Amino acid sequence: MNPSKLASASLPPQVGSPGKVKKSVLQRFEFLLDSCLKVAMIFSGLGLAILMFAQVIMRYAFDSPFAGIEEAAILMAVWIYFLGMGYATKQRSHIHGGIVSLVVSDPFKIEMIRFIGSVICAVAACIFGYYASKYGLYMIEKGRMSLYLQWPKGLWSGSMIFGFLMMASYFLLHAVTDFRAMLAAKRQPKAPMHQSLINGKD
Repeated sequence: MNPSKLASASLPPQVGSPGKVKKSVLQRFEFLLDSCLKVAMIFSGLGLAILMFAQVIMRYAFDSPFAGIEEAAILMAVWIYFLGMGYATKQRSHIHGGIVSLVVSDPFKIEMIRFIGSVICAVAACIFGYYASKYGLYMIEKGRMSLYLQWPKGLWSGSMIFGFLMMASYFLLHAVTDFRAMLAAKRQPKAPMHQSLINGKD
């Protein structure tokens, strides 16, 4: 009889570690949040297109435009903008320069610059988000309504609060990721000078 089979049969089944369970829960939450963001952006984009098409038809075909459609279109537009701002921050697809990798060759310095940039962006997002949230909460507390639809203006202001909250959160996560990458780059052994010269000659 094979002793390896006996040893494997005698071992109890391994239970998943709490780290793996926590990681899977976080991954599921991230996937759910990502799906909700995509659905919200698609819904807002389609809603804005339908509203603008309806407004054009009512204005030029029936000669009876409704200003409430423009209010709803602005609502869709601001939600698209701030949702896209948060999603672009999550994907790191916002506009940024790539000159660092052309000027600096040390991986540790590159990661350090990225970490500093993420921290600065996180601080800026928190500052702008604070004032945006302050203004949005002020509009919600006042209970002001839109002119034609009589919808609460908090629907418009809530987009700023949600967008800047997402942006600041993702910048903080990027800062943590960049900090870990910086430490990992620092622990990497550097190639000896003579070895680099040999590689250069080759």
